Amino acid sequence: MHIMYVVQRVPYPPNRGDKLAAYHAVRHLARRHRLTVAALAEAPEELRHAQALEAELAGTQSRVVAVLHPHRVARTQALMALASGESLSVAYYRSAALQAEIRRLTHVARVDVAVAFSSSMGPYVMGVGAPVIADFVDLDSCKWELYAAHRAWPHSWLYATEARRLREYERRLSRLAHCTLVRTESEREDCERLIPGARFDVLANGVDLDYFRPRPGPAGGRSRDIVFTGVMDYFPNVQAVEHFCVRIFPRVRAAVPDASFTVVGARPGRRVRVLAGHPGVRVIGQVPDVRPYLADAAVVVAPLVIARGVQNKVLEAMAMARPVVVTSAAARGVGTASGRGFLVADNPAEFAARVVGLLRDPVAASELGARGRQFVEQTCVWDERLQHLEALVEEARATRAAPRVVVERPPSVFHAPVAGATT
Repeated sequence: MHIMYVVQRVPYPPNRGDKLAAYHAVRHLARRHRLTVAALAEAPEELRHAQALEAELAGTQSRVVAVLHPHRVARTQALMALASGESLSVAYYRSAALQAEIRRLTHVARVDVAVAFSSSMGPYVMGVGAPVIADFVDLDSCKWELYAAHRAWPHSWLYATEARRLREYERRLSRLAHCTLVRTESEREDCERLIPGARFDVLANGVDLDYFRPRPGPAGGRSRDIVFTGVMDYFPNVQAVEHFCVRIFPRVRAAVPDASFTVVGARPGRRVRVLAGHPGVRVIGQVPDVRPYLADAAVVVAPLVIARGVQNKVLEAMAMARPVVVTSAAARGVGTASGRGFLVADNPAEFAARVVGLLRDPVAASELGARGRQFVEQTCVWDERLQHLEALVEEARATRAAPRVVVERPPSVFHAPVAGATT
């Protein structure tokens, strides 16, 4: 089967939530199917990442194409959409070059099923002449509603406007798709309530259990470090670390004076960097490998006020057997009860008490971490999760009446071949 998989960012390296899910889906589907991955690239280095991903898929019948779509162009398109009445998200990811490339590829090799990873990629797949699976990941219109509720004017107006426009677009796309996917049962319930008449299903995230596995903590003593990980130009993460530093961490330090808080993640803006001025707070920025910071953590926290879908940061910490404290918003998409790998608290005083309790009782912290590792081993294996995606792809293909046509693979769109990559 030939699958066209269209994604908003090159899913390599798998160093953030959306890239992580798309990367594992691509690898899984490429094992038994011909896969064409079409993606946007904000910068030239992402074109090289596309080449690296294609090289990693060497030996399969799969290939990767990427088209440069600079942020300044995307931003201008989104601003222009304010006047046109279009969804800003859809306009942001519109690329005539990628649309033309997909059109060319579908003329060369017939597509059996098209997958759009994120709702904004819907326009690229609706014209390929094949059944469509729309992988929303999350219902983004709900995310914009939450943003609007937590921001002042004019941002609140802008986000509320985008929520309405994107919701209408999500309705049209999901009703045209064979199936629309989200990551959690609660997200599916929201979809079915807000978009009746469409079919929704759950494709839960997994964890790379070999990569994120327990490892020894720091030598020479027990850590007092509390760790948060995440991309730090993402508003919910910025809000979370500000909330922790201002409302929670001072209570922790009052009880455990040598406690520290470490923020690890790419692109910390000014609002995050200034937090390093608080006593005991470190802002690390981007790191090549987050695992040493997780391994050294006494407690991992996810004090998110806004959270939709699965929080990969929570699953990864649990996979490394670290005790985790989360808000109920962050816990909503994990699929286990409090006490099985994490503790839940929303009130700042209660959240601080949970963290302090774990800092003071390393045995209880270790037991909580062990339960978390056991949970992800039992429920979060990528291949097991992605078998459901493959079954849905097969089901979608079966709805197509025309017979399958096998054609030769088109040449790579890259200017120069990558050593070891298929062409």
